[in-house]
Amino acid sequence: MKKLKSFGGKNLGGGSSAPGIPKNFAELQRLQMKMEEELKNLEESFAQEEVQVEVGGGAIKIVATCDRQIKDIVYEKDLLEDLEMFNDMLRTAMGEVWQKVESIREEKTNAIIAKYNPLG
Repeated sequence: MKKLKSFGGKNLGGGSSAPGIPKNFAELQRLQMKMEEELKNLEESFAQEEVQVEVGGGAIKIVATCDRQIKDIVYEKDLLEDLEMFNDMLRTAMGEVWQKVESIREEKTNAIIAKYNPLG
């Protein structure tokens, strides 16, 4: 980018940028491609990362992966005697597991995005 000068010869900007901001478009494209690659790898890694939630003192346990797949649901058989309580506990456990998954996904995704943010 050309430096702009006023009639008095003062620099009007255009040539310099804030610290940490890449000076050309090619550098920005390179950083964007690198960030997209890291985000793709992160998305693939979510399939291996497990989250576990227990409710009712371990009466129901759910294991899920961070790519939003349920791997296992374990429950005590005597819970089936009171289906209303079983349903309430299952809903609670499902809500907690998805909350944990989303929290992990958001934290790790934001860390990568922040790493490539030229404005800090």
